[in-house]
Amino acid sequence: MKRNRLPTVAAITVIMLSSFSSLGEIRGPSIDPFDLIDKLTVSLVQIISTYKNTDPLEEEVFIKTITAQMSPHIDFWRMSRAVMGKYRKVATEKQLAEFTNVFQKSMLETYGRGLLSFNDEKIIIINRRKISRDEQRVSVKQEIHSLGKVYPLSYTMRKSEAGAWVISNVVIDGINLGKTLRNQFGLAAQKNGGNLDTVIENWLANTE
Repeated sequence: MKRNRLPTVAAITVIMLSSFSSLGEIRGPSIDPFDLIDKLTVSLVQIISTYKNTDPLEEEVFIKTITAQMSPHIDFWRMSRAVMGKYRKVATEKQLAEFTNVFQKSMLETYGRGLLSFNDEKIIIINRRKISRDEQRVSVKQEIHSLGKVYPLSYTMRKSEAGAWVISNVVIDGINLGKTLRNQFGLAAQKNGGNLDTVIENWLANTE
């Protein structure tokens, strides 16, 4: 992943995602994606103040907390299969399920810790509009203003079968998270001769 290009990528990625932890009650078909992200972003300050400069024990609690409360709002099932790319077609049901769990854990742990380096960035939505009832996919774009620089952030959101909006991809300052991780999975699969069990087993360590 392009960690050298943007020092705050990890923090920015999880800004909106982690905000779900204190606003778990905001869900369902009555909330449009722009209002949802707006409300969730507001809760960021509270999350940072709670876990900023936390000790290792509290950091572990933090990870467990956002894992429990974020999961309903992120489409890990769809995201993990997209990351597997062509290999999802040859994977067994067990491998698909195992990678979904490992992908979720790695994403939340890696980018969740990035939240702790967040420093008073200003975040605004720049493409707010009215959503029609029949729309199934929406791109919500934000700008992160930090230390005199502006970083574009875009969330691809889709409507679940239950009618709630969920995140299915993130693009940060031109870095497509889904595509980047898919390339990483493909390289790992090639390196291991297509052995998906090995790729899945090592995924968490390789993405830290």
